[in-house]
Amino acid sequence: MDKELLEQISYLHREKKDLTERLEELENKPLECVKDSVQGSGTSYPYVQHHCTIEGIEYPKHGNQKRKLRKLIKSAQRNIDKKIKNLEYELEKIEDSEIRQIIRYKYEDNLSWVQVGHKMKSTGDQVRMTLKRFLENSKKN
Repeated sequence: MDKELLEQISYLHREKKDLTERLEELENKPLECVKDSVQGSGTSYPYVQHHCTIEGIEYPKHGNQKRKLRKLIKSAQRNIDKKIKNLEYELEKIEDSEIRQIIRYKYEDNLSWVQVGHKMKSTGDQVRMTLKRFLENSKKN
């Protein structure tokens, strides 16, 4: 396990949240009410012209695009979920509980080193160095 892989956890969670928000925005987008002005005339002679205002709801011109976008977002979310599960699996291979906690606090919960240190009843520098040493040792092995 290396630092780049750990940073991916944070990015994947952020991307999943962003995609979820985009999907909700897409689903909740209201239909637009539109107005226009047209010319008309009477139905019998003399045909007197007059202006009329018409109103209506504008439906999306490309309903398939919305469906395709929804499908793409859901597919991306499934892929992200798979990657997160794989990273969790890799995390569970780490035998040291302290290291797993540090990684979860830092990369899943996006806490600062000071916050991680506080949760671990230590200092930010100590937990940062503990993780750094672990990562260096895991590279050697």
